[in-house]
Amino acid sequence: FINNGAAGNGLANFPTTVGLPGIPSSILPSMSFSGGDAASIGNSDVYQLFADTVIQYEDTLHWCHGSHNMHFGFQGWRQRIDTFYSGNNGEAGTFTFDGQYTAGPNPKSQAGGGSGFAEADFLLGLPSQIGTGVNGGTWGQRANVFSTFFADDWHILPNLTINAGLRWELHTPWVEVDNRQSNFGLISGAVEIAGQDGNSRALYNQYNGITNFQPRLGIAYNIRRNTVIRASYTMSNYLEGTGTNLRLPINPPFAHEQDATYTSDTYPLSTLSQGFLPFSAGASNPYAGATLRVWDPNIRPAVSNQWNFSVQQQFAGDSTLQVAYVGQRSTHLMVPTAYLQEQLQPNGTVTPSPYLSGNPTLQNEIGQISGTASNGNQSYQALQATLLKRFSKGLEYSVAYTYSKCLTNSSGYYGSWGGQTTPTSPYWQDIYDSKAEWGPCYYDATHVLTSYATYDLPLGRGRSFGNDMNKALDAVVGGWQVNGILSLHTGFALTVSGPDASGTNSRGARADCLAPPDVFGKQNSPSGGYQWFNPDSYGPAAPGTFGSCGVGTVRGPGLHTFDLSLAKFFNVTEHQKVEFRSEFINLTNTPILNSPNTGLGTTLGLLQSGQGARQIQFALKYHF
Repeated sequence: FINNGAAGNGLANFPTTVGLPGIPSSILPSMSFSGGDAASIGNSDVYQLFADTVIQYEDTLHWCHGSHNMHFGFQGWRQRIDTFYSGNNGEAGTFTFDGQYTAGPNPKSQAGGGSGFAEADFLLGLPSQIGTGVNGGTWGQRANVFSTFFADDWHILPNLTINAGLRWELHTPWVEVDNRQSNFGLISGAVEIAGQDGNSRALYNQYNGITNFQPRLGIAYNIRRNTVIRASYTMSNYLEGTGTNLRLPINPPFAHEQDATYTSDTYPLSTLSQGFLPFSAGASNPYAGATLRVWDPNIRPAVSNQWNFSVQQQFAGDSTLQVAYVGQRSTHLMVPTAYLQEQLQPNGTVTPSPYLSGNPTLQNEIGQISGTASNGNQSYQALQATLLKRFSKGLEYSVAYTYSKCLTNSSGYYGSWGGQTTPTSPYWQDIYDSKAEWGPCYYDATHVLTSYATYDLPLGRGRSFGNDMNKALDAVVGGWQVNGILSLHTGFALTVSGPDASGTNSRGARADCLAPPDVFGKQNSPSGGYQWFNPDSYGPAAPGTFGSCGVGTVRGPGLHTFDLSLAKFFNVTEHQKVEFRSEFINLTNTPILNSPNTGLGTTLGLLQSGQGARQIQFALKYHF
């Protein structure tokens, strides 16, 4: 249970005191600023509960017969989710300001018209978006994963082994324990209540297709004494997790979240001075201004096809070099979909969304749709090389290098925000143009090298030099061990976001690319930090257009770090010893730079944070 701020903290009736009527909480709602100098004030998320359980059961029969080593078995998961989530706007609610109502000399603003200041809109009390949190209380969803499998390791020849298998796996759709969830006909707009009027409890279809059968195949062939060729292929599937805020139990009539987005041509339904009162006036209609969660009825588990081919060579008795090609192709990944987005025509005009068009009353009265579809894809190709030396003569090491490319049109529901990565918006810029979303994965790094080494210094009693050293001297100079880890990778892919100038209410709008990316690197900025890339290469899209920038068009900082440790062992008895260890994390104190800002505005391309300054620590350990 998470409490991010509650009544009784000295802020009773605080929203009303500062002139925000209709706020159902003593917490100041979140005031978010986009494209200005301020970031946000207030708090949106208040109460959250995540009580999840997975019950697992399985059994396996192992049978050896001649050259065959076979496994038969089954596995099952019972998945239980018990959740209260106040929504992305939180129980206290959110007001967003982006400068679209005010004009000013701010060409890098996120404002829809390309000029204006979010703070000025705030002072006028004119938000661009308003949202209230989800009510409805705790809900519980349940699902099962059933699977059975057969695998055989067949040693055909002393130098040839084939691994073959087949797995069958079924994912049952999510149902709510008391049928407190609803969905909506994707085109018809019909309100579908779980377990009523012939509707299933899940409100989307169970997948029973060919990819429930998942083959496994592997081959290992020792073509000569010290050379092995390996190849494998596997298919697997999984029902990718979705955002908690996009699940069907938080739909009306069982729960209600209101949201409204405005353009500079429309006056806000609820100004700051009015608070949430205009929303309260429509409380008798749970669909008025509501955010709907709409699941495509044909949602299905994602499918991952993986394959590799490698050649491994042993040399010098204790060392191997392996070179491999690795590939992966994934389909039917989950994509959050803004189904209410309108369609931009070639002549710049906008036409209504076809989704929910069969129910125009519902389509016109809701605030937005946070939909879910399984139409994402991903491709990964890599060349990998690994040099490995097993421990001998006091030394072991590994050097691994990867040259790769990852492409996708889905950044996923749970990106790794912060640090060196900034995920592309999970929402597409134009839900009617999936090809425009194809680009580098936000975690794509072209070159990656990792290496470690462990070396027992050959000095001291029992070692190559100083075997007869007296104990006093050995206690000082003998028995030392050195360990090092080197990590290098090039920068991750970044996407420059911008305001929505299309007039379609895009939830993943991008900037216009005015020139090729111009990466300065460590160029000092007058604002402090580094101006990592040139902001003049980007600008807001022209009215009636989408941003021309693609996904992942500029790269952030890479990583260059080396960790070192020194260890000394003191033998107490034959079976007891004391270990002293000193560790230097990021020995060279090389800055580990975080991702620069990627949203159009005054800080575009500015990098002002890092991580991983050098750390030195000492430890004593007693072995017995």
